[in-house]
Amino acid sequence: MENITKTYSYGGVDWICERWTGVNSMGIGHGENPVKYALPLLLLQISVVSLVSMFFQFLLRPFGKFAFLAQILAGICLGPSIIGRNKQYMSTFFYPRSMYIIESYEAICFLFVCYVTTCQVDARMIKRVGKLAFINGIVLFLIPFIWGQLAAFLISKGLGGRPAGIPLVEFNHVAIVESTMFFQVVYGVLSSLKMLNTEPGRLALASMMVHDCLSWCFFMLKIALDLNAETADKNRAYFLSAAQMLMIVAIVYVFRPIMQWMMRKTPEGHSLKASYLSVICVLLFICALWSEFVGLPYFFGAVVLGLATPKRPPLGTGLSEKMGCFIWYFLMPCYIIGIGYNIDLSLFSFGDVIRYELLFSMVRFAKVLASALPSLYYNVPLWHAILVGCIVNIQGIYDVQIYKQNFNYRKISKKSFGAMVMSAMVNSTILIVIVKKVYQTMSKRNPYKRRTVQHCRIEAPLRIVTCFRQREAVRPVLDLVELTRPVIGSPLSVFAVNLEELNNHSLPLLIHHTQEISPFIVPSPRDQIVKAFHNYERSNPETVLIECFTAVAPRKTMHEDVCTIAFDQETDIVVLTLDAGIESWERLLCRNLLQTCPCSIALFIERGRLPDFRFVPIQKLCINICAIFIGGPDDREMLAYATRLAYHPSVELHVFRLVDQNGVSPLRDMVERSHDMRVINMFRKENSDNNITFREVRIEEAVELLNLLRKEGDDFDVMMVGIRHEEGLLMLEGLSEWSNFKELGELGDLLISRDLQLSVSVLALHQ
Repeated sequence: MENITKTYSYGGVDWICERWTGVNSMGIGHGENPVKYALPLLLLQISVVSLVSMFFQFLLRPFGKFAFLAQILAGICLGPSIIGRNKQYMSTFFYPRSMYIIESYEAICFLFVCYVTTCQVDARMIKRVGKLAFINGIVLFLIPFIWGQLAAFLISKGLGGRPAGIPLVEFNHVAIVESTMFFQVVYGVLSSLKMLNTEPGRLALASMMVHDCLSWCFFMLKIALDLNAETADKNRAYFLSAAQMLMIVAIVYVFRPIMQWMMRKTPEGHSLKASYLSVICVLLFICALWSEFVGLPYFFGAVVLGLATPKRPPLGTGLSEKMGCFIWYFLMPCYIIGIGYNIDLSLFSFGDVIRYELLFSMVRFAKVLASALPSLYYNVPLWHAILVGCIVNIQGIYDVQIYKQNFNYRKISKKSFGAMVMSAMVNSTILIVIVKKVYQTMSKRNPYKRRTVQHCRIEAPLRIVTCFRQREAVRPVLDLVELTRPVIGSPLSVFAVNLEELNNHSLPLLIHHTQEISPFIVPSPRDQIVKAFHNYERSNPETVLIECFTAVAPRKTMHEDVCTIAFDQETDIVVLTLDAGIESWERLLCRNLLQTCPCSIALFIERGRLPDFRFVPIQKLCINICAIFIGGPDDREMLAYATRLAYHPSVELHVFRLVDQNGVSPLRDMVERSHDMRVINMFRKENSDNNITFREVRIEEAVELLNLLRKEGDDFDVMMVGIRHEEGLLMLEGLSEWSNFKELGELGDLLISRDLQLSVSVLALHQ
């Protein structure tokens, strides 16, 4: 059955009539064209858009991740600008009834995107953003808005006039829409660039959060005023305003407790039940429907529900994992089609493009100015301030959908909509590249001198960053600090960093705990950690100085905070404490630290062999530490740190120097052998009177090394090794092939492997 379409005009409105053909097709075998039916056509459109979008992503892959650019290009390619110029294609793929279905799915897509991204935003973080971010947010709200109106007026009156066919009211409205910004867009971009926990990233996110809060308040006030102005019946206007307030109250005091009950019913560590997820979807649709009934855009209910959603797992970020596949692989193609269908590049003249871009450029310059001026006043570095201005100018899916909503409500024309989408696409791509390159240049940390234990004089104070990710690791960290602290002389400086994963916060945090914990307040787990370090410092006031930090960051960029502290505090070594069950993301953290840290790295695998110094007198303790020396910079760093530990009265240090059958170093590099010999001779000379045992052990093959470790490994409490060694050493041959935790090196991985079944703690160092 052919599709018959008739168009009528009545009262200035076009009415389109189509014959109803049903949803499902009987198939080609029954002589029907499946494309004339709604469901097969929808599936075909989704498939084609997905393929074209993947094609553009493949082309852009060498230049980085530009998902937003690829999606918009796919929509434009399939729309009337390129392929859509073929009338047969448009009448087959985009006839009116199919577009109604597509736009419905597009609205559902944006509804879910609004909810999923907003439910990760913790509104309580506004209290913590700080004075600068709060001022930035206010200025970002005011200056672009005012400057945009002024720019639209100047362009209309004195710079060649407005684009053809665009009235002044619409041009002013374009400037208003262009001045808006969205926290969710910036959050997604910074997350993909791994800049969430950088200084410019934190400032931009905090400023955007304040800006969004002010924008939504202004948006609600404007809707209420417009409603009162347009509604002749004042009682009806009051009723709608009351219904809007009732919706917010119902979300906060009815829907939120329902979700809190779901959280209590979900065991810790488990994901949300499918039935609970279905209930949340129903609540989301109720909020959207309620918004439409009371004169608000449908997505407003989703935003309020997202803000009211509890932020702790399994809600918050857990919902993104549950709904992500459905949103990005089924609904997003519909969104792309709906955008591309309404962009027609043939509508623009060169003069129109210049006028639009002039307006957009002036608004973006105002955003840069609004973020840079307060930052410079508060002594933020110039390039950081400019980088924040570039970040807040990045646009994405939220901005495009707001453009589409204004187009649907006839606030802007098709020409303005196309200009805004194209400008957002080009502008965002350029800014993402600029932000990435500038930050990579700025973030290169080059210490002015070598920050290692080996190059720190024995009488000079040692500066250490200790990192751990759970409360149970505090005691092993303090035990290692106790072994490292000097008995007399310059105090040991310790910077304790508690690493927390960013899963229930909207902003990454780097908290410097400078205040004492009040004894009248029930301490949180974070406070208990800080209190433990402060108590240890008070018990050793002359030999240890401790500062405590908490770093809340995504797994992929958690190392950035550690490197920042290490660089700013000019530390000599970073010690990362892990337990025996090392997870994959902890290995990623180790690799990132080994590659980027500006000082030496020590990986401490604690296996319960160290005593608790709080309950046993030092004089009654005997801690046996073994240092295995093969050769190379990492082994020299390990020996330097072992020398520090040997000064502790409870430590007995045993140094095993592994040599070949001829009694010489197994290294082939003569320069490294020379450095090793100098360090070994100096070590033996300076520690001849100390409680140190030095042995040279002849090892030819890896089997002999295994036998040595198996025989004597459990005689020690801690074994210290270097991570890197010269390639091709006969005594290590074959060990790397069976390695499970390569970040520890061949020897470190061997010591914690199940083959040896040792219980000794391992300290692996990298210079």
